[in-house]
Amino acid sequence: MDRASQTGQTDATPARSEELLEAQRQIRQLKDTVAALRVKLEETEAGQAGTVQLAVAAGADEIRVLRTTIATLRDELQAQQAAREADVQAAVAAGHDEARQLHLTIQTLRDQLERELFDHKGGLAQQHKTQQDELRQLHETISALRAQWEKKHGN
Repeated sequence: MDRASQTGQTDATPARSEELLEAQRQIRQLKDTVAALRVKLEETEAGQAGTVQLAVAAGADEIRVLRTTIATLRDELQAQQAAREADVQAAVAAGHDEARQLHLTIQTLRDQLERELFDHKGGLAQQHKTQQDELRQLHETISALRAQWEKKHGN
């Protein structure tokens, strides 16, 4: 039995050795798989870090472009507002100038009308005086002719 048990042990030892070798081979394969997965993970992380860096850089570029665009649009808007204000000021100035010219024209026409009215009144007064003089002369002539007629006809 001793031998049989030794033989059993001997028979069991090579089977156990094979199991042990198989287990060691599986462990080695698992370690190799873990190492390969670790390398793959690091590559993926590195790729992701690169992708993140590219995305951050692209985002920063887009932000820079947007800020530039905003600044340009703001400048254009301010230029348009300034132009619009200048147009309004020019229109107001033109309106004031036109109103001033119209006031001057009105004053000139008033002055001219007053002169013509004064001249007309003077002419009417002169005409009235001339008519009065003629009327007086006609009355004098009538009186003189009546006096002559009465002298001649005895009345």
